[in-house]
Amino acid sequence: MIDFPLNLPDASFQFVSLQSIDFPDDFIRLLSEGPIDPVILKNTQEFGQLQPLLVQQQVNGQHHLLANYPCYTALKMLSAEKVACHILPSSTPPIHLYSIQILIDLASPQASPILQAHLLRKAQHDVPEKEQLRLLALMGCKPQRYKLKEFGSFLQLELSAILALHHGILSQKSARQLTCLSHEDQRHLVHLINTYRLGGSKQQKLVEMVTELIRRDNKPIVEIIGQWLPENQETTSENMPQRLQALMQCLQEQCYPAKSKAEQHFHKLVQELHPPEKVTIKHSLSFEDDKVEVCLSLADTATLRQKWEIIKTIVE
Repeated sequence: MIDFPLNLPDASFQFVSLQSIDFPDDFIRLLSEGPIDPVILKNTQEFGQLQPLLVQQQVNGQHHLLANYPCYTALKMLSAEKVACHILPSSTPPIHLYSIQILIDLASPQASPILQAHLLRKAQHDVPEKEQLRLLALMGCKPQRYKLKEFGSFLQLELSAILALHHGILSQKSARQLTCLSHEDQRHLVHLINTYRLGGSKQQKLVEMVTELIRRDNKPIVEIIGQWLPENQETTSENMPQRLQALMQCLQEQCYPAKSKAEQHFHKLVQELHPPEKVTIKHSLSFEDDKVEVCLSLADTATLRQKWEIIKTIVE
């Protein structure tokens, strides 16, 4: 039987004054600004503090918050006085300190890549590379050097991109592509993604097309997407689906003019042919060649047998 704790005999669980707790640095404080998660606030208000805050004791009697940032913000908003804390002593070895932070807050796929990157940046000054790779493994990432560099690149993004990635608005895949662009271009693209609330494949497609046009045509990004950036909220709320469709179509035509032209000619042909309801006409994938596929829908196998000789005559 094991008697816990194993490695941190001085760690404790206590109630401490909320006033004695603060963010460990200005960057974490910046990330925590903005609207609070309404679900966390509601649950805290209804059920109280659901988990202890992870803090590290400082020599001046204060405590640095190491995790549970949304919970802390909710408690502060509700004017809590004493809060439950998992207190790590100031003498806690750095590798233990970072590992516990990861296991409590940063080990899930939903964890903020920016918080992960910030922790790894701090770890660079305190632990050797071998230990940094161990921290990556705790995060569920491949323990390889390129991942350390990738996380580090996220912190070089423009501020609005950093905040968008932290809040889950910008995907990691999109963020990796943005690192190749100037801060001004990043800011405009993030504004566009926020404006149209793009997620998933549409966000990725947008970033790919705009990045391609910037590199290929060497144009300022405002020339590419400027007309799609509304100046006020009223414009933003009007006809959003239609505007988004027009935006994507415009970028598609600029990126792939030959494909767009072939697609337009094909759709015009289909309209001219007026195929009956039971017939569908498809072009080759991505219009890489001029092949077409004609599909005929029949009621049953008996009809197929009846029409088969005629069908064979057509295709031969």
